[in-house]
Amino acid sequence: MAVETIVFLKKRKSNDYIRAGEIAKTLKFSVGYLQKVIQALGKHGIVECKRGRIGGVRLRAKVITLLDLWKVTCGGLDFTDPPMPIMKKPLKAFSDSLSKIVIYKKQ
Repeated sequence: MAVETIVFLKKRKSNDYIRAGEIAKTLKFSVGYLQKVIQALGKHGIVECKRGRIGGVRLRAKVITLLDLWKVTCGGLDFTDPPMPIMKKPLKAFSDSLSKIVIYKKQ
């Protein structure tokens, strides 16, 4: 849901605020759940939220990677002290690969 929301905001021609309800309707998401995702993205500085009659959400970060969205929605990847030492290398490789996938880059 977070990835699709960022891609939706990226494809818009303007960076004006858009209501979560409009995004949810277009992407066929639950408004309530989308609002929670947007709130989490806002806390991490990925989107900017504005309350009120002319409020909504818009992109804030200059660069958004898949790793950024993973951290917001799934939590961090602890490859420095994994539960099993054998997982250190795969977790680091996974993290590195996610950080290379850019979802949005401000032009």
